Amino acid sequence: MKAPKICSFLRRTYLYLLAAPVLAIVLGAASNQAVLIANHDTFPVMVNQARLQSLEAKQQMMREIIAAITGEKPIEPPAGMIDDVHCVMTSKTHLNALADIFDMRDAIYSIGDFSIMFGEWSLGFAPFVFVFAVARKLNEKE
Repeated sequence: MKAPKICSFLRRTYLYLLAAPVLAIVLGAASNQAVLIANHDTFPVMVNQARLQSLEAKQQMMREIIAAITGEKPIEPPAGMIDDVHCVMTSKTHLNALADIFDMRDAIYSIGDFSIMFGEWSLGFAPFVFVFAVARKLNEKE
């Protein structure tokens, strides 16, 4: 019986306008975290061979720069790893549908990343919509 009361409360007070962006951010973060947990702290990325070589070249250049600054020998990542967190997606990685599968040229995004970005975008104007909705409701009662 509590769920309908909560839904009614959210509808009456227009708090869903503020809760929806936060919920999108939380669900996106939970989706990304589920992929990390399922893959033992690695995040699979769907890449073709040309993109993989480009990413590996960038990472190698960064390792060499860091090695030049610190004076230490660069550490090579294990096979199949793009960087410290991201690995190449295979049939053995888990939750591939929630992993990084959308290549937007500048970066590769997951469904969770889009959910987080949508939540952050809508959170920017949700308070204004909330204030206008409450003001309109208060104005109707008078």
